Amino acid sequence: MKDENEDFQKKKVAFIDIDGTLIRKMSSERLFFKYLVYKRIVTPGDILRYLKVSLNRFINFEGLQLKKNKHYLKGKKVDAIFEIARSFFNEKISPHISKEALREINSLREKGYTIILLSGTLSFLVDCFKNHCNADLGIGTKLVSNNGVFTGEISGIYAYGKGKADIVKRLEKKYNIDLNNSYAYANHYADVKHMRLIGYPIAVNAGTRLHLYAKKNNWCITKF
Repeated sequence: MKDENEDFQKKKVAFIDIDGTLIRKMSSERLFFKYLVYKRIVTPGDILRYLKVSLNRFINFEGLQLKKNKHYLKGKKVDAIFEIARSFFNEKISPHISKEALREINSLREKGYTIILLSGTLSFLVDCFKNHCNADLGIGTKLVSNNGVFTGEISGIYAYGKGKADIVKRLEKKYNIDLNNSYAYANHYADVKHMRLIGYPIAVNAGTRLHLYAKKNNWCITKF
């Protein structure tokens, strides 16, 4: 029989970062960019356009906008990039996903936690991680498309720094999440903003600043 309070029970969630956490010392988007260059899908002209946009944003002191620059994909067909991304993931990424991280995810799932991958990397790459890790939800950087091609701009909140904290707050309301009894796994000091919202923050493969911050605040520190 269904518990009459089941619908009102809050969800326990494990928010898990990707770059540097599931894959140690690696950036999935940076590797994808190099893969596209190697496959001659991203051309010298695409790179030049990307650099021009970055320079313009730098000159205008748009610091975070540099990370939001995806103009190397401008004009590329969405379906074709999605297909290439899946091949790239299977070939270059999946062998490097931490076995320890996968065991941790399985353990959390067995304990009743909802698994949410939260990363600033491209959303279609996050989808590949989601399927590989059997996560419940994957959130990354969505790209704007028009008539089936990418525009080079991003859509929605950029999942980095404060952006991750904003996303966590939205998810808390949308899915009735019990943040006090949830986990956050991440490797970078920029993740502190969302980790502080969550009851059990865990610094994984932490850089120096996050390691010091975690130690000062008695957070769990581990390696995958």
